Amino acid sequence: MAKRPDRRGPRTRRLLRDALIALILEKGYDSVTVQDITDRANLGRATFYLHFKNGKDQLLMSSLREMFDDLKSRITPPSPDIPVADMAMRIVPFQHAFENRDLYRVTLLSQQGTAAIVNGIRDYLAGSMRERIDVFVTDHPPLVPLDILANYLAGAMISLISWWLRQDTTYTAEQMADMFRQLSMPTITNVLGLNTPTR
Repeated sequence: MAKRPDRRGPRTRRLLRDALIALILEKGYDSVTVQDITDRANLGRATFYLHFKNGKDQLLMSSLREMFDDLKSRITPPSPDIPVADMAMRIVPFQHAFENRDLYRVTLLSQQGTAAIVNGIRDYLAGSMRERIDVFVTDHPPLVPLDILANYLAGAMISLISWWLRQDTTYTAEQMADMFRQLSMPTITNVLGLNTPTR
């Protein structure tokens, strides 16, 4: 008989992650102890160390990597069939940030030594944008190198997401994505020499 997959592991890690994020937002990372995390998650310390032998640092980095991997899995690869207006990936990063807003707040808005993760997200977004922009490059040479353009757009997106989460405004992910598109498309079309409307 085939052995059933053990669903307790992912559930336990999710409980510990949610407890850590909530506690960081409440009182700051340095003040959070493993005991705090296990109390909040209603789990034992032995269970915590079974999954995260190196303590809360490992739990935080594991949570951030899972978030990053999920973002990567949801961004579709570039294709000539993608409309020009979708070069900047539109909704996915904003939707992902909203769905994981507490974890993004910890990553982008606090000082938890997560610079490597933030840089990884920015580099990945820049690489994905570069791949999309490449599809639309013509014989007309771009006004600036495409790596510069892609990193400029990725940095702008990260900054806008950070502002959005910090303000806790009523703008939806769809509205933010549309406004980012309206801001970014004139730059993209100008650099590539495309006479494409932004709407």
